[in-house]
Amino acid sequence: MRFGRVLVTGSAGLLGRYVIAELKPHCEPCGFDLTPTEAIPYSVGDMTDARAVRNACKGVDAVVHIAAMPNIWAGPPSRIMSVNVMGTWNLLNAAEEAGVKRVVVTSSDSVVGFTVREGRMIPPSYLPIDEHHPLRPTDAYALSKKLVEEMGRSFVNRGKLEVLAVRPVYILYPEMECEVLARAQDPNGYKGPAAGGRQPAGGGPAWHYVDPRDVARAFRRALEVPQMGFDVFFISAATTLAPEPTLERLSTFLGRPTEVRRPKVYSSNPYAPLYDLSRARDVLGFEPSHDRRDLLNAAM
Repeated sequence: MRFGRVLVTGSAGLLGRYVIAELKPHCEPCGFDLTPTEAIPYSVGDMTDARAVRNACKGVDAVVHIAAMPNIWAGPPSRIMSVNVMGTWNLLNAAEEAGVKRVVVTSSDSVVGFTVREGRMIPPSYLPIDEHHPLRPTDAYALSKKLVEEMGRSFVNRGKLEVLAVRPVYILYPEMECEVLARAQDPNGYKGPAAGGRQPAGGGPAWHYVDPRDVARAFRRALEVPQMGFDVFFISAATTLAPEPTLERLSTFLGRPTEVRRPKVYSSNPYAPLYDLSRARDVLGFEPSHDRRDLLNAAM
Protein backbone atom coordinates (compact mmCIF):
# COMPACT_ATOMS: atom_id res chain seq x y z
CA MET A 1 0.00 0.00 0.00
CA ARG A 2 1.38 3.40 -0.98
CA PHE A 3 -0.37 5.23 1.83
CA GLY A 4 -0.34 4.69 5.57
CA ARG A 5 -3.37 6.52 6.96
CA VAL A 6 -6.42 6.61 4.68
CA LEU A 7 -9.61 8.56 5.38
CA VAL A 8 -12.83 6.93 4.17
CA THR A 9 -15.77 9.32 3.96
CA GLY A 10 -19.15 7.63 4.24
CA SER A 11 -17.40 4.97 6.32
CA ALA A 12 -20.55 3.84 8.15
CA GLY A 13 -22.61 3.37 4.98
CA LEU A 14 -23.24 0.22 2.98
CA LEU A 15 -20.24 0.62 0.67
CA GLY A 16 -18.07 2.23 3.33
CA ARG A 17 -18.20 -0.89 5.46
CA TYR A 18 -16.93 -3.04 2.61
CA VAL A 19 -14.15 -0.58 1.84
CA ILE A 20 -13.03 -0.43 5.47
CA ALA A 21 -12.90 -4.24 5.62
CA GLU A 22 -10.85 -4.33 2.40
CA LEU A 23 -8.39 -1.66 3.54
CA LYS A 24 -7.75 -2.75 7.13
CA PRO A 25 -5.13 -5.44 6.31
CA HIS A 26 -3.22 -2.99 4.12
CA CYS A 27 -3.26 0.44 5.80
CA GLU A 28 -4.68 2.45 8.71
CA PRO A 29 -8.20 3.47 7.70
CA CYS A 30 -10.10 6.15 9.60
CA GLY A 31 -13.68 7.21 9.05
CA PHE A 32 -15.87 10.27 8.55
CA ASP A 33 -19.63 9.94 8.51
CA LEU A 34 -22.87 11.24 9.98
CA THR A 35 -22.84 8.27 12.35
CA PRO A 36 -20.04 6.47 14.20
CA THR A 37 -17.98 3.84 12.38
CA GLU A 38 -17.15 0.73 14.37
CA ALA A 39 -13.65 -0.70 14.86
CA ILE A 40 -11.64 2.22 13.42
CA PRO A 41 -10.85 5.79 14.51
CA TYR A 42 -13.56 8.12 13.19
CA SER A 43 -15.01 11.59 13.32
CA VAL A 44 -18.68 12.45 12.98
CA GLY A 45 -19.75 15.19 10.60
CA ASP A 46 -21.53 16.28 7.45
CA MET A 47 -19.79 16.71 4.09
CA THR A 48 -21.39 20.15 3.75
CA ASP A 49 -19.62 21.28 6.96
CA ALA A 50 -16.30 22.56 5.60
CA ARG A 51 -14.71 22.83 9.05
CA ALA A 52 -15.59 19.24 9.98
CA VAL A 53 -14.22 17.98 6.66
CA ARG A 54 -11.05 20.01 7.13
CA ASN A 55 -10.48 18.48 10.55
CA ALA A 56 -11.08 14.97 9.22
CA CYS A 57 -8.40 15.41 6.55
CA LYS A 58 -5.64 16.40 8.94
CA GLY A 59 -2.85 13.87 9.17
CA VAL A 60 -4.02 11.49 6.43
CA ASP A 61 -2.07 10.41 3.37
CA ALA A 62 -5.00 9.61 1.08
CA VAL A 63 -8.80 9.76 0.95
CA VAL A 64 -11.45 7.41 -0.41
CA HIS A 65 -14.46 9.69 -0.88
CA ILE A 66 -17.69 7.70 -0.78
CA ALA A 67 -20.03 9.93 1.26
CA ALA A 68 -22.88 11.13 -0.97
CA MET A 69 -26.55 10.96 -1.73
CA PRO A 70 -26.24 7.58 -3.48
CA ASN A 71 -28.96 7.73 -6.16
CA ILE A 72 -31.89 9.72 -7.55
CA TRP A 73 -34.21 8.29 -4.90
CA ALA A 74 -32.05 9.46 -1.98
CA GLY A 75 -33.53 12.96 -1.76
CA PRO A 76 -34.67 16.05 -3.65
CA PRO A 77 -32.38 17.28 -6.45
CA SER A 78 -31.27 20.31 -4.43
CA ARG A 79 -30.06 18.08 -1.59
CA ILE A 80 -28.32 15.71 -3.99
CA MET A 81 -26.44 18.61 -5.57
CA SER A 82 -25.58 20.15 -2.20
CA VAL A 83 -24.16 17.01 -0.62
CA ASN A 84 -22.51 15.52 -3.69
CA VAL A 85 -21.10 18.64 -5.28
CA MET A 86 -20.40 20.99 -2.37
CA GLY A 87 -19.37 18.03 -0.22
CA THR A 88 -16.74 17.04 -2.78
CA TRP A 89 -15.62 20.65 -3.13
CA ASN A 90 -15.10 20.80 0.64
CA LEU A 91 -13.24 17.50 0.58
CA LEU A 92 -10.87 18.41 -2.25
CA ASN A 93 -10.13 21.80 -0.75
CA ALA A 94 -9.44 20.26 2.65
CA ALA A 95 -7.30 17.48 1.18
CA GLU A 96 -5.19 19.93 -0.80
CA GLU A 97 -4.76 22.15 2.25
CA ALA A 98 -3.75 19.18 4.42
CA GLY A 99 -1.14 17.93 1.96
CA VAL A 100 -3.03 14.74 1.08
CA LYS A 101 -1.37 12.96 -1.82
CA ARG A 102 -4.28 11.13 -3.47
CA VAL A 103 -8.08 11.25 -3.44
CA VAL A 104 -10.18 8.47 -4.94
CA VAL A 105 -13.67 9.81 -5.63
CA THR A 106 -16.82 7.79 -6.24
CA SER A 107 -18.45 8.60 -9.54
CA SER A 108 -21.02 6.48 -11.40
CA ASP A 109 -21.85 4.99 -14.76
CA SER A 110 -24.80 7.43 -14.63
CA VAL A 111 -22.53 10.14 -16.04
CA VAL A 112 -22.92 8.54 -19.48
CA GLY A 113 -26.66 9.25 -19.40
CA PHE A 114 -28.02 5.76 -20.05
CA THR A 115 -28.72 4.29 -16.64
CA VAL A 116 -31.91 5.43 -14.93
CA ARG A 117 -35.16 4.50 -16.65
CA GLU A 118 -37.01 7.12 -14.59
CA GLY A 119 -34.92 9.82 -16.24
CA ARG A 120 -34.34 10.78 -19.86
CA MET A 121 -31.82 8.30 -21.18
CA ILE A 122 -29.55 9.08 -24.12
CA PRO A 123 -28.42 5.96 -26.00
CA PRO A 124 -24.69 5.25 -26.19
CA SER A 125 -22.83 6.40 -29.28
CA TYR A 126 -20.83 3.18 -29.49
CA LEU A 127 -19.93 0.03 -27.56
CA PRO A 128 -18.25 -0.79 -25.36
CA ILE A 129 -18.54 2.59 -23.64
CA ASP A 130 -15.04 3.69 -22.66
CA GLU A 131 -13.54 6.64 -20.79
CA HIS A 132 -13.60 8.75 -24.00
CA HIS A 133 -17.35 8.40 -24.52
CA PRO A 134 -19.36 11.65 -24.23
CA LEU A 135 -20.93 12.30 -20.83
CA ARG A 136 -24.59 13.33 -21.08
CA PRO A 137 -26.19 13.25 -17.61
CA THR A 138 -29.89 14.09 -17.53
CA ASP A 139 -30.78 13.89 -13.81
CA ALA A 140 -29.45 15.59 -10.68
CA TYR A 141 -27.57 12.56 -9.39
CA ALA A 142 -25.79 11.88 -12.69
CA LEU A 143 -24.99 15.57 -13.12
CA SER A 144 -23.58 15.75 -9.60
CA LYS A 145 -21.20 12.90 -10.43
CA LYS A 146 -20.03 14.53 -13.63
CA LEU A 147 -19.28 17.68 -11.65
CA VAL A 148 -17.41 15.59 -9.07
CA GLU A 149 -15.16 14.31 -11.85
CA GLU A 150 -14.63 17.79 -13.28
CA MET A 151 -13.69 19.10 -9.86
CA GLY A 152 -11.18 16.29 -9.47
CA ARG A 153 -9.63 17.12 -12.82
CA SER A 154 -9.48 20.80 -11.87
CA PHE A 155 -7.66 20.11 -8.61
CA VAL A 156 -5.17 17.87 -10.39
CA ASN A 157 -4.47 20.73 -12.81
CA ARG A 158 -3.57 22.86 -9.80
CA GLY A 159 -0.65 20.49 -9.31
CA LYS A 160 -0.99 19.27 -5.72
CA LEU A 161 -3.40 16.33 -5.78
CA GLU A 162 -3.76 13.03 -7.60
CA VAL A 163 -7.44 12.22 -8.20
CA LEU A 164 -8.80 8.93 -9.52
CA ALA A 165 -12.53 8.57 -10.22
CA VAL A 166 -14.16 5.15 -9.89
CA ARG A 167 -17.42 4.68 -11.84
CA PRO A 168 -19.22 1.64 -10.42
CA VAL A 169 -22.44 0.42 -11.99
CA TYR A 170 -25.37 -0.61 -9.77
CA ILE A 171 -23.83 -2.06 -6.60
CA LEU A 172 -25.66 -5.26 -5.72
CA TYR A 173 -25.71 -5.43 -1.92
CA PRO A 174 -27.14 -8.54 -0.25
CA GLU A 175 -30.00 -6.33 0.99
CA MET A 176 -31.07 -5.77 -2.64
CA GLU A 177 -30.92 -9.34 -3.93
CA CYS A 178 -34.63 -9.71 -3.13
CA GLU A 179 -35.45 -7.00 -5.68
CA VAL A 180 -33.18 -8.53 -8.31
CA LEU A 181 -34.94 -11.86 -7.82
CA ALA A 182 -38.37 -10.22 -8.08
CA ARG A 183 -37.36 -8.53 -11.32
CA ALA A 184 -35.97 -11.75 -12.77
CA GLN A 185 -39.23 -13.57 -11.95
CA ASP A 186 -41.35 -10.93 -13.71
CA PRO A 187 -39.06 -8.99 -16.07
CA ASN A 188 -41.86 -7.32 -18.01
CA GLY A 189 -44.16 -6.50 -15.11
CA TYR A 190 -41.65 -5.64 -12.37
CA LYS A 191 -42.14 -2.23 -10.75
CA GLY A 192 -40.03 -2.06 -7.62
CA PRO A 193 -39.46 -1.92 -4.84
CA ALA A 194 -41.63 -5.00 -4.70
CA ALA A 195 -39.87 -7.41 -2.33
CA GLY A 196 -38.72 -5.35 0.64
CA GLY A 197 -35.69 -3.61 -0.85
CA ARG A 198 -34.97 0.07 -0.30
CA GLN A 199 -35.13 0.94 -4.00
CA PRO A 200 -36.03 -0.83 -7.23
CA ALA A 201 -33.50 -3.20 -8.73
CA GLY A 202 -31.16 -1.04 -10.80
CA GLY A 203 -28.53 -1.38 -13.46
CA GLY A 204 -30.21 0.32 -16.40
CA PRO A 205 -31.68 -1.43 -19.46
CA ALA A 206 -28.93 -4.06 -19.51
CA TRP A 207 -29.33 -4.83 -15.78
CA HIS A 208 -25.70 -4.08 -14.90
CA TYR A 209 -24.41 -4.89 -11.45
CA VAL A 210 -21.22 -5.21 -9.45
CA ASP A 211 -20.57 -6.97 -6.16
CA PRO A 212 -19.64 -4.58 -3.30
CA ARG A 213 -16.57 -6.69 -2.53
CA ASP A 214 -15.29 -6.03 -6.03
CA VAL A 215 -15.95 -2.29 -5.70
CA ALA A 216 -14.01 -2.23 -2.42
CA ARG A 217 -11.09 -4.00 -4.07
CA ALA A 218 -11.16 -1.51 -6.95
CA PHE A 219 -10.82 1.32 -4.44
CA ARG A 220 -7.85 -0.40 -2.84
CA ARG A 221 -6.18 -0.86 -6.22
CA ALA A 222 -6.81 2.83 -6.97
CA LEU A 223 -4.82 3.64 -3.84
CA GLU A 224 -2.01 1.22 -4.64
CA VAL A 225 -1.35 1.92 -8.30
CA PRO A 226 1.54 4.33 -9.02
CA GLN A 227 -0.74 6.46 -11.19
CA MET A 228 -0.20 10.20 -11.44
CA GLY A 229 -2.73 12.88 -12.30
CA PHE A 230 -6.42 12.33 -13.08
CA ASP A 231 -8.03 9.15 -14.41
CA VAL A 232 -11.43 7.41 -14.55
CA PHE A 233 -12.39 3.73 -14.44
CA PHE A 234 -15.63 1.86 -15.08
CA ILE A 235 -16.18 -0.89 -12.52
CA SER A 236 -18.69 -3.65 -13.28
CA ALA A 237 -19.15 -7.38 -13.03
CA ALA A 238 -18.01 -9.26 -16.13
CA THR A 239 -21.63 -10.07 -16.99
CA THR A 240 -25.05 -8.44 -16.77
CA LEU A 241 -28.13 -9.89 -15.08
CA ALA A 242 -30.31 -9.58 -18.18
CA PRO A 243 -31.76 -12.80 -19.62
CA GLU A 244 -30.75 -11.92 -23.20
CA PRO A 245 -27.24 -11.33 -24.56
CA THR A 246 -26.20 -7.69 -24.26
CA LEU A 247 -26.25 -6.66 -27.93
CA GLU A 248 -29.58 -8.37 -28.54
CA ARG A 249 -31.12 -6.74 -25.49
CA LEU A 250 -29.86 -3.27 -26.41
CA SER A 251 -31.06 -3.55 -30.00
CA THR A 252 -34.51 -4.60 -28.80
CA PHE A 253 -34.63 -1.77 -26.27
CA LEU A 254 -33.54 0.91 -28.77
CA GLY A 255 -35.22 -0.53 -31.85
CA ARG A 256 -31.95 -0.34 -33.76
CA PRO A 257 -28.38 -1.64 -33.55
CA THR A 258 -25.52 0.36 -32.01
CA GLU A 259 -22.02 0.68 -33.44
CA VAL A 260 -19.76 -1.94 -31.86
CA ARG A 261 -16.12 -0.91 -32.04
CA ARG A 262 -14.75 -4.03 -30.39
CA PRO A 263 -16.96 -6.96 -31.46
CA LYS A 264 -14.68 -9.51 -29.78
CA VAL A 265 -15.82 -8.25 -26.36
CA TYR A 266 -19.33 -9.56 -27.05
CA SER A 267 -18.45 -12.56 -29.21
CA SER A 268 -16.28 -13.94 -26.41
CA ASN A 269 -18.76 -12.98 -23.68
CA PRO A 270 -22.33 -12.43 -24.96
CA TYR A 271 -23.45 -11.05 -21.58
CA ALA A 272 -20.57 -8.56 -21.26
CA PRO A 273 -21.55 -5.13 -19.91
CA LEU A 274 -22.03 -2.06 -22.07
CA TYR A 275 -18.97 -0.56 -20.39
CA ASP A 276 -15.32 -1.10 -21.29
CA LEU A 277 -13.52 -2.63 -18.31
CA SER A 278 -10.11 -2.81 -19.98
CA ARG A 279 -8.72 0.38 -18.47
CA ALA A 280 -9.45 -0.84 -14.94
CA ARG A 281 -7.68 -4.09 -15.87
CA ASP A 282 -4.70 -2.48 -17.57
CA VAL A 283 -4.07 0.43 -15.18
CA LEU A 284 -5.45 -0.74 -11.84
CA GLY A 285 -4.81 -4.44 -12.34
CA PHE A 286 -8.46 -4.96 -11.43
CA GLU A 287 -10.81 -7.63 -12.74
CA PRO A 288 -14.15 -8.53 -11.12
CA SER A 289 -14.20 -11.73 -9.07
CA HIS A 290 -17.90 -12.19 -8.37
CA ASP A 291 -20.46 -13.30 -10.97
CA ARG A 292 -24.06 -13.27 -9.71
CA ARG A 293 -25.91 -14.67 -12.69
CA ASP A 294 -26.74 -17.51 -10.31
CA LEU A 295 -29.55 -15.23 -9.13
CA LEU A 296 -31.30 -15.79 -12.48
CA ASN A 297 -31.31 -19.53 -11.87
CA ALA A 298 -32.69 -18.97 -8.38
CA ALA A 299 -35.55 -16.99 -9.87
CA MET A 300 -36.70 -19.84 -12.10
